Amino acid sequence: MEKSLIVPIKKENLKSFPVNIENVKVNGFWKYFLERNREISIPLLYKYFLKYKTIENFEIEGGIKKGEKTNRIATDSDLYKWIEGVSWDLQNEWNEKNINLIENLIDLIKKAQKEDGYLNTSPYLSNRRFENLKYSHELYCGGHLIQAAIAHYRSTGNENLLNVAIKWADFIFNNFGKGKIEKTDGHPEVEMALVELYRTTKNEKYLNLAKFFLTIKNPDYWGLPNNPILKFKQLFGHAVRMMYLCCGATDYYIETGDRKYLKVLDNLWEDLVERKIYITGGIGSRYENEAIGYPYELPNLRAYCESCASVAGMMWCFRMFLIKGESQYFDIFEQILYNSFLSSTSFDGKKYFYVNPLSSIGDYKRKEWYTTTCCPPNIQRFISSLPGYFYTVRNDGVYINLYDTSIAEINLNNKKLKIEQKTNYPWEGKVLIDVQSDEKINLYIRIPKWSEKTEIKIDKKRYRPESGKYFKLRIEKKKSIDINFDIKVDFYSGNPEIESVRNCVSLKRGPIVYCLESVDNLKINLFNSILYKQKIEEKFEDIFGGIVTLNGKILTSNQKLPLYEKTKKLKIDYIKEKFKAIPYYLWANRGKSKMNIWFLKYDFL
Repeated sequence: MEKSLIVPIKKENLKSFPVNIENVKVNGFWKYFLERNREISIPLLYKYFLKYKTIENFEIEGGIKKGEKTNRIATDSDLYKWIEGVSWDLQNEWNEKNINLIENLIDLIKKAQKEDGYLNTSPYLSNRRFENLKYSHELYCGGHLIQAAIAHYRSTGNENLLNVAIKWADFIFNNFGKGKIEKTDGHPEVEMALVELYRTTKNEKYLNLAKFFLTIKNPDYWGLPNNPILKFKQLFGHAVRMMYLCCGATDYYIETGDRKYLKVLDNLWEDLVERKIYITGGIGSRYENEAIGYPYELPNLRAYCESCASVAGMMWCFRMFLIKGESQYFDIFEQILYNSFLSSTSFDGKKYFYVNPLSSIGDYKRKEWYTTTCCPPNIQRFISSLPGYFYTVRNDGVYINLYDTSIAEINLNNKKLKIEQKTNYPWEGKVLIDVQSDEKINLYIRIPKWSEKTEIKIDKKRYRPESGKYFKLRIEKKKSIDINFDIKVDFYSGNPEIESVRNCVSLKRGPIVYCLESVDNLKINLFNSILYKQKIEEKFEDIFGGIVTLNGKILTSNQKLPLYEKTKKLKIDYIKEKFKAIPYYLWANRGKSKMNIWFLKYDFL
C-alpha cells in the first residue's frame, strides 16, 4: 500500500510522484524538530484538548457524558488535525502508546457520529445542520476528518476511522449537489479532502463532489471573492482559505487534466511569487479578514502571516511541483519552511504564534493555547509529514527537493534505491550524497535560487549548475556526489513598489532570513538604523542547538525627533554600534523583545 501524503491516480498529468514518509529517515537539522514534535508538542496539545473540552465535546455528543459543550469555532477539526499528525508520525517512529490513544479517540468519534453519517459536536449546530455554511465550518471539519482518516489508514492499514469518514462523505454526497443543497462551506478545505478520498477508494463520486464544490456559481465564501476559482484573476482575501482552495483545485486538475484549472492556477501562482509573498515566505498581509491584500501590500509591523497559511502554502507548492517539476516551487517551499513556518512555534515546542510579523515593538509572544486553536495541530501534522517532501520520483529517477542528513530507501520501478545525505545544512553548504541503485538512474538535484556558485563533483568531473533549476545527473549503480552550495551572507532589497521596505535592506544567509532582536542589541534603535555594505562576520554559537549568528556594524540613532520637520532642518545624529543578528525563526524565544528584519540602506547603489 502506498503511504505517501497524496496518492495521485492520473499520473500522466504529473512530472513526479510522492514517496512514503517511512522511506525517509531524517537525522540532521530537522531531527530535533521531529523529535520535539513527537515527545513534547503532540502530548502537550492532547492535554489541552482535555483541559479545554475538545475531547469532552465528543463524549457528550456520543452520550458517554453529560454536560455543556464548548462552542469554539471548528473545534472538531483541531482534534482531526492532531490525529492526522500523530498518524503521519507513526511512519517516522512506530509508537504503541499513540496507536492506543488514537484507537480510543476513534471509538469516541464513532459514537459521536449520527446514524445518517452527520458528524459535528458544536452545540450551535445540533438542530441547524447546514443552515449557515458561510460560518459553520461543517464541511471544513469534515474535510479534516477525511484527511485524518486517510493518514491513519495509510500509516496503520486500519480502516476504522476511514469508514467513519466514508460514512460522513456519503452523507454529504446524498445531501449536496445540483437539485439538492447548492452551497459550499465558507472555509474551503473539503475539496482537496474529497479528491484524496477518491484516490483512496477509487470511487469517482467523491471526485465529482469535489468538482461540484469547486464550480458552484455563488459559493458564498467568507473572506474570499464570491466566485468559483475558475473566475479568480488574482489571490485576494483570507490567506488560509485561498491556499486550501488552490490545493483543492490543483488536486482536481491532477486527476482530470482539465487545463482550465491549470491556467488559473499558473496565474495565481505568478501573482503570489511576484507581488504577494514576504521575504520570510509569509502569506497574508492584513489583520482584517486575515487576508492577502493588494499587489505589493506587504507591511512589516502589521504583517499577519498566519501559521496555517504557511502550512497551506507549502502544501500548494508541493502539488504544483508534482505537476511542473520546476525548482521554483521548492524554492518557495524552502523559503516558507525555514522562516515563516519555523517561527510559528517556540524552540521548546510548547508555544505557538498565530501570526508571524516581520517587525515587532515588543508586544508579541507565543501562546500555549488559542481560543481558535487551528494553528498548533496544523503545525504538528506538517512537521510529522515533512520527510515525505524530501524526495519525489519519476520513471527514470529521483528528484532531491530538500537537504538534511538522512537516509532514504525508495522503490523505483520495483528496483531498490538508497540515497544517503550527509550535511550540516542549512548552516553549511556542503552536501555529500551517496547513491546505491540496482540500475542506472537519473538524479535531479535542486539548485536553490539563492546559491549563485554551486559546484558539484562526481568522480573527477566538476559541474557548475545553474541556480533556480534542477540539475540532472546520470548515476551508475553506486556513486558519491559532492555538492557545495554557495551559502553566504547576502543583502536583499525589496521591490520599490513595496512601500514598507522601500530604500531598505535585509540580511539572508542561504535559505534563512535574519533579524535583529533587542535582547541582543540594547543600544540599537531597531526602527531608525542604517545598514551599510560591509563584511559580515559569521559566527557559530552553541545556542538553540547550534546556530550561525551574523555580526557587524550599523548606524543607529536614539535621538528624539519631531513627528514632521522641514527637510532642510532635519538633522539626525547617527552613531556606529555593533549588531548581532539571529535567524528570524528564533525571535521571541527569550521573552518579549523588539525585532526587525528591514533597515534603511546606505551606499548600496
